[in-house]
Amino acid sequence: MRTILKIICVFSIAVLFLACEKENNPELGDTISLIGYWVDPQINDSIFTFEKAEKLPDNDYGLAFKEGQEFLERKNSGWCGTPPISYSDYAGTWNLDGPIINITVGYWGGIVDYKWRIISIEKNKLIIYKINEEYHLEE
Repeated sequence: MRTILKIICVFSIAVLFLACEKENNPELGDTISLIGYWVDPQINDSIFTFEKAEKLPDNDYGLAFKEGQEFLERKNSGWCGTPPISYSDYAGTWNLDGPIINITVGYWGGIVDYKWRIISIEKNKLIIYKINEEYHLEE
């Protein structure tokens, strides 16, 4: 009888530990780490990995999170994505709500609202998940 009681106790403790699994929230670090230039996006489905840089590249995509919630995105200056591609800088704003970055920025046809989730921020690497992008055409 004692053996059965021990087995039940061990099983109950194991179930208790499995039921109390720690919530999987990424370690965001200091939000000041987000400030800077982010380039060379590597894309895997909706996961984007950026490398930190000293400045934005002249003829390539990049982002800049600036102090005062200012945002700059260097991207296509027109609707056509066939090379050669011309790039322009589009100004906008950003704010952080926990791990969610809300961005409003211009593009060649109007304004776009991005909603991204930060997966992780490291000294030289930013990984985000694109939750939503909503484009508003200017008329």
